[in-house]
Amino acid sequence: MTSRDQLLNTLHDAIAAWNPTEDPLTWPEDHLLDLARPLFDYQYTHNLAYRTLCRNRGVSPSADLRLEQIPAVPTDAFKALDLFSGPERARTFRTSGTTQGARGQHHFATLELYRAAMHPTFVRFCNPEKSALRLIILAPSPADLSDSSLSFMLGELMERWGAGGSAFVINLRDNAWHLDPTTLERALDEACADTTPTMLLGTAFGFVELLDRADACWQLPPGSRLMETGGFKGRSRTVDKADLYRLFEERLGIPAGRCISEYSMTELSSQTYTDALASPEPTGRLFAPPWLNLSVVDPLTLQPLSEPGATGLIRFIDLANLDSVMAVQTSDRGILHPDGSLELLGRAPDAELRGCSLTIEEIVEGVDPR
Repeated sequence: MTSRDQLLNTLHDAIAAWNPTEDPLTWPEDHLLDLARPLFDYQYTHNLAYRTLCRNRGVSPSADLRLEQIPAVPTDAFKALDLFSGPERARTFRTSGTTQGARGQHHFATLELYRAAMHPTFVRFCNPEKSALRLIILAPSPADLSDSSLSFMLGELMERWGAGGSAFVINLRDNAWHLDPTTLERALDEACADTTPTMLLGTAFGFVELLDRADACWQLPPGSRLMETGGFKGRSRTVDKADLYRLFEERLGIPAGRCISEYSMTELSSQTYTDALASPEPTGRLFAPPWLNLSVVDPLTLQPLSEPGATGLIRFIDLANLDSVMAVQTSDRGILHPDGSLELLGRAPDAELRGCSLTIEEIVEGVDPR
């Protein structure tokens, strides 16, 4: 069996070899399988909970294993089970949670692959010029929220791509996160006063809070852009995406054609983005880098749906998930298009998630909960 160090080096080299501005978004199937099979072997061997699921499905490492045969772990399993395959935990990211619900945990022995996967994908979809940008971030900093994968990602982007005047504009007050209006408005005013392209990054609800609390309008410099991620889960107010993008243009001077949506989750190490800046004819759908395989499955049977335009639950195979599980089953519905892009439809109704619940029962069988 390939050692963990060999796997880490091989996966890192494969990701690093991808040219984000020139290379295609898919790898040949043989290349993908050459990377996926030894990774599955490693996780099957070192992850008891995952091995239990695989044995219940009758799947084990083999030289002819196909991607669609690799059992996927539902995201909810990260709340109940230890899905760590690595030698020693170096970092743990946790899902957002409430007082009533458990929080999922994704453990890492190293963040080397996470970083390697993050930056070329960001370049492809958000910064094809590979230039320094003034980053105004509507989220807590990694120093303030160390267990958030989103804050970690944004902090890494700040360190790598942030120009002078970049700032986090969310802080903790009265045990809750709030926009810092003084810092935010000063950053926006400074951005309008020079020619440095500005990029705003944050959750959809964070932008709604910005637009609700600030009365002013800004005209950000040419080349500015915006990235929004997440939705309005647990919030009292929602805004249609088309209306939100219209407000971005009216209030910030950033046209809808320079607004990007990002979709990922704590249980993954890679991200997907819409193609506003990456395509001469943007579709508005989500695209993944070549080491992140997208598929949709039947909500009840969890079997792959291969028909063009089929609607199902979104499944990821993330080759950057070295020390957890590479195959992750979400509770989100989507349409997978023939070009490999994903149209996100939102969370599936609970009635459609029986297949995910049964999968968790298969894993728990014979495994002590975390």
